[in-house]
Amino acid sequence: MRKIKFRDISIRELFTIIIPALLVVLAVFLIAYYVVQPAPPGTIVMTTGIEGRTYAVFGERYKEILARSNVHLELLNSSGSVENFKRLKDKAIAVDVGFVQGGASSGTDAPNLLSLGSITYSPLWVFYTGKETLDDFSQLKGKRIAIGPEGSGLRKLSLDLLKAGNAADLPTILLDIADGAAIKALKEGQIDVVITIGSTDTLFMQELLNAHNVKLMNSGQAEAYTRLVPGLSHVILPKGIINIAKRLPPSGINLVAPTTNLVVRNTLHPALMYLLLDAASEIHGGAGWVNKAGEFPAPKVQDFPLSDQAERFYKTGRPFLLDYLPFWVAVLLDRIVKILIPVLVVIFPLMKILPWFYSWRNRSKLYRLYGELKYLELEITQQLQPEHVVDYYARLDRIEAAANKVSIPLNFYGELYTLKEHIELVRKKVIRSGELVKLPEDLTDRM
Repeated sequence: MRKIKFRDISIRELFTIIIPALLVVLAVFLIAYYVVQPAPPGTIVMTTGIEGRTYAVFGERYKEILARSNVHLELLNSSGSVENFKRLKDKAIAVDVGFVQGGASSGTDAPNLLSLGSITYSPLWVFYTGKETLDDFSQLKGKRIAIGPEGSGLRKLSLDLLKAGNAADLPTILLDIADGAAIKALKEGQIDVVITIGSTDTLFMQELLNAHNVKLMNSGQAEAYTRLVPGLSHVILPKGIINIAKRLPPSGINLVAPTTNLVVRNTLHPALMYLLLDAASEIHGGAGWVNKAGEFPAPKVQDFPLSDQAERFYKTGRPFLLDYLPFWVAVLLDRIVKILIPVLVVIFPLMKILPWFYSWRNRSKLYRLYGELKYLELEITQQLQPEHVVDYYARLDRIEAAANKVSIPLNFYGELYTLKEHIELVRKKVIRSGELVKLPEDLTDRM
């Protein structure tokens, strides 16, 4: 059988076969285009924390890093972790990502949220004044304590720890005082204790750590509190970490610390999740005062399900394309690949099917005539009736006339001529059978 060549195909045949195939490919492409995740937006919104405090400082660093990939990160200050969780949970609020303190919320209350992992410990610092040395939350009973503003994870955690130490009720006085005012009140003796949370790279924390008349509580039962209050870890502020030359602190200080989690809505584009994870590695991957290098970000115990992208990131690292290409180029190529895969899945079988279909379509015009010829030959061979010779001739004439009208490409003409030869073979059988009867003159002349 001769191989079909493109130049042998007529324009009509080309349109008849190729156009439907192209329509199928186009339909698959359009379906894939709309099903595959669209390109990521150029702007996302992050809910952070109180201006100047840890979460707000983190937000600024994320903004700088995402800007390198031409993604604008809009920052919204908040009162802290609890408000961040409420914003993320409420679909009516335009927020995509935020910092949520471990233990401050529950994923069962917000099925639309996912975690990108824990990004840092957020130690709880208890600063106090006075001659006595405090080493437990139970000793804060009866004190005037600033525990953080309403809506903050700090306030919730402070209350949980004070309740665990049986120090939350009267005569203890719990105060909602802003950072600057809390420092001033502590130094002037208007309050006894400031409980705060976060990293040491804020002006608020540096001022408290370096104040001469302010002490930092060493929680002697820190490990016990981690068993009583969910989401806490026992961390140690190493000796000399504040000022190694002056050996400050003079000994290791035990602290309790929740982890801060980077939480996103499940509608956030996967590529942006990877971008946030990259930023988290850059910001939080180094050593801190209470953690070693490489400890964060990490898939530690989560209040929310870990996103699929985060799971892959922690197991195998960032996607291959992001290692070698700019973010938007990598995203574009990734999307093109995802769209082309289903298209190629259709094209490759079509490339095999189309030649077969082309051949079948043309040969089928001859197969029908072969079928008629076959039945006629069987009738002559097995049930010969000489008196029907005239009818045999008429049927052969119809088959031959139909064969002469068949429109097929040149590369199938060999099969057409073969059909005509077979018609002549059957005609000879009819002639032999016609010798047994007297035929009409017109048929006799044709014989």
